[in-house]
Amino acid sequence: MTDIIKQGAQILNPDEYEQMREQLNPKHRLIFDGMLFTGMRLEEFWRFVANPQWYHPGRQYIELPPGSILKVKAKQRERLVMLSNIGTRAITDLVSAIRRKEIEHITQAGWRQNLIRAATKANLDLRGITPKMLRKTWVSWLMAAYPEDGLRVASSAGHDIRTMQVHYLSLPFSQVERERIRFYVIGWGGRS
Repeated sequence: MTDIIKQGAQILNPDEYEQMREQLNPKHRLIFDGMLFTGMRLEEFWRFVANPQWYHPGRQYIELPPGSILKVKAKQRERLVMLSNIGTRAITDLVSAIRRKEIEHITQAGWRQNLIRAATKANLDLRGITPKMLRKTWVSWLMAAYPEDGLRVASSAGHDIRTMQVHYLSLPFSQVERERIRFYVIGWGGRS
């Protein structure tokens, strides 16, 4: 199967996600899942780690309040990051580890090296293995599963609708991959 590379970042299929995840230590798995299932930018994710009270498990979302989004070109200054059922479980586990002070900040360069090590151990192609690949993978999975809900996907990810159309609408996932993706996105935004 040919890798999907968008804007220099590899878009993982579910098998590749699972293979990489298996190669990470337990704390890095929590971070890996947290970054994937929120689709947050790296800086947003670490601000959330410093502010776990932004998580609302009963409604399956994370609130990024004004001041938490630092990207200069970001259109939204605050947003709600919707979670799938598995994403809610991943963030619940992450928040528990944060409260036990088990999660420490990792620099972008350090996290990239962790991802490359995991991909190498999993025998994956290293092209496009970068911290932003998790955000791009998650948005790609949501668009593969719910293409008709692109406006809410864009809002949750902090993208404009044009970005969604240009970069995420027509990715070449196989039918088997799309069926596997559905497992991970169930419950996102209240969807089944």
